[in-house]
Amino acid sequence: MRYRDKIAPLALCFALCACGAQTKNQVATSAPVNWTAEAGKRVVLVDPDVELSELTAGGVTEARADWTQTGKTFIKTDIASTLQAKGVAIAAADNVSDRHEAQLIKLHGALGQSILLNSVVPFPTKKNNFDWTLGPGVAAFRDHYHGDYALFVFVRDSYSSAGRQAVIVAAAILGVGVQGGQQIGFASLVDLRTGRVVWFNRLANAYGSLKEEKPAAETVKHLLEGLPL
Repeated sequence: MRYRDKIAPLALCFALCACGAQTKNQVATSAPVNWTAEAGKRVVLVDPDVELSELTAGGVTEARADWTQTGKTFIKTDIASTLQAKGVAIAAADNVSDRHEAQLIKLHGALGQSILLNSVVPFPTKKNNFDWTLGPGVAAFRDHYHGDYALFVFVRDSYSSAGRQAVIVAAAILGVGVQGGQQIGFASLVDLRTGRVVWFNRLANAYGSLKEEKPAAETVKHLLEGLPL
């Protein structure tokens, strides 16, 4: 089973409850953000894991490469602008080819899924303890890109096709609710010296869009809500 398939049911749990954008961020208070003087304020922006898709009449999502590229570009541009306005430099980790770095990105995806699951069904050891880590292997990003922190972003954004919209309307007439397109995602800030996740924010939005500049900027605003930089 692919990762995006595994995360979908959980994502749906909180996306269905969203009326407009809903976010929830957590900060590791025991690991305050700090910078090394020689490096300055520099964050590694890991190539965002983004997919935009069309929701068919039958409820199947079909990925759209053109929409995805547009959405990813908007996300990267808006994040860079937001951080630069805070005096934070960006080191872009695009098109990662190093095997170890690629594995770290996959590991983060799995870790993000666990943090989401914990927000729905708390793990006994995590109820009142935001303590998550990617391990010391993240030093590879620090050595390569010379930043103290890495920002990871995951977004899945779907849009109802004309056929799906017709199904939604017909079902509503019969008093039955049918799910339309939705936007779900999360972002996290990882300390590259320790591997600890120092901040995590989840997003569920029934109305967001990454296909146009202005709503995409709004999505990024929600994704970065509470970012301690």
